[in-house]
Amino acid sequence: MRDAANFRLTCNPLFGKPSGICAKQPTESGMLMPSVLIIEDDEDGRRAVAKLFAKADWKVFEAADGDSGVELALQNRPEVILCDLLMPRSNGFQVCRTIRQQLQPTKIIVVSGRDYAVDRASALEAGADEFLLKPITWEVLCESIDRLRTEIPQRPRATTSPEELGSVPPRIKLWGVRGSLPVPGPATIRYGGNTSCVEVRADGEIIVLDAGTGIRGLGLALEKELGPETIKLTLLITHTHWDHIQGLPFFSLAYNSKNLIRILGYEGARAGLGAILAGQMETPFFPVSLRELPSHLAIEELKDMEFHESSGHLRRL
Repeated sequence: MRDAANFRLTCNPLFGKPSGICAKQPTESGMLMPSVLIIEDDEDGRRAVAKLFAKADWKVFEAADGDSGVELALQNRPEVILCDLLMPRSNGFQVCRTIRQQLQPTKIIVVSGRDYAVDRASALEAGADEFLLKPITWEVLCESIDRLRTEIPQRPRATTSPEELGSVPPRIKLWGVRGSLPVPGPATIRYGGNTSCVEVRADGEIIVLDAGTGIRGLGLALEKELGPETIKLTLLITHTHWDHIQGLPFFSLAYNSKNLIRILGYEGARAGLGAILAGQMETPFFPVSLRELPSHLAIEELKDMEFHESSGHLRRL
């Protein structure tokens, strides 16, 4: 296996026409193999590039059209995605937009033969991290990947074991119970004035129901309790009304690169879960975008009414 953060590719064949073998760095045991998804309808070019990545010890996924690419991306969550613009069944812009809504840390590189400023601007706006013009050299591609991957928050290991958390009796704590808007003050002392947020501890897991303004206090409390350790939790969004998500931008755990936060929820009435959560953090409303949060943040949009979390079987009501 190779350390995903430190390896470097060092060969120069034209993209799609490999003529050399990548120089490999020494393997470091115990590390995860990096993964790449290549979405390209040109079969010869796609397979040629796939071979180069495979020689460099990458796990490679391939898709010949946009819809298949989106499906593979959500199933396998690769670190890097190479995507063409003109493809059957969802073009590159649609692919970038759909993937970006649900895979925040993944780096997307659009590789196109169209040298139009509007294409570049539209791709970046749709969620791409880089726009490269064909034909490109393998060296240029590797340099882009190396640069982008230094920005990917490396997935840390949870330092607080389930056994340690499990030593605490199961509990439920209400951090926010209000609807619509927070109303702190003397009249709300008994039940609190924050909007919806409930903490559940069971079987060594931390599960949070909703991200209303109560999640700010929860984040501060977990930091105080667990100190410098990696904190792993699952956040379930029951629905995306503002009083159930408005505290997420102020959730301190999302601003620490060592933390693992998994967000599960359902599609909104007019947009996907990722788009809705990102919308309230766009530049006109908030100084830090969802994509800029340094924690390892994984957003998963659920389709089924019933699903399994590690602590048990859950059902949407």
